[in-house]
Amino acid sequence: MNLVEALAENLAAGPASRAMRSPRIAGLPVARPPERGQRSFSRYAFTTIDGRGRLGDRSLVRLLNWPPGTSLKPTVLNDQVIVLSRSPGTATVTKLGHVRLPAAIRHRCQLRTGDGLLLTTSAARDLLVVCTTSALDEALVAFAREESS
Repeated sequence: MNLVEALAENLAAGPASRAMRSPRIAGLPVARPPERGQRSFSRYAFTTIDGRGRLGDRSLVRLLNWPPGTSLKPTVLNDQVIVLSRSPGTATVTKLGHVRLPAAIRHRCQLRTGDGLLLTTSAARDLLVVCTTSALDEALVAFAREESS
């Protein structure tokens, strides 16, 4: 199971189930790396955000076949991870194919112009996951601790 799959299951369970599992997500679900020989179907891109909330990289948006004007529903997890799904919402794909995050989301996640973000998606899901570098740091630290135990 990869990060996108874990988050998709978490979102599919609904807000009540998420609250029952954990009132506040302590960190990212850390997926085990694939065994040697196994191929990951996740796709990743590292990008920055500009002053208007546009994500610089468009490769995963193209992979998801999200045309300009697509409305996206953002779900924010732990003020560090933004999961975008294709449904009526406050985020959009611009005329040039960039995802634009609304100011309220950027402020909540404390995103500033030039901040680095890890984007990920999976061919099986119609989701784009945006991870802040602090979320990435937490996930890697948790993985390292688990591996050293």
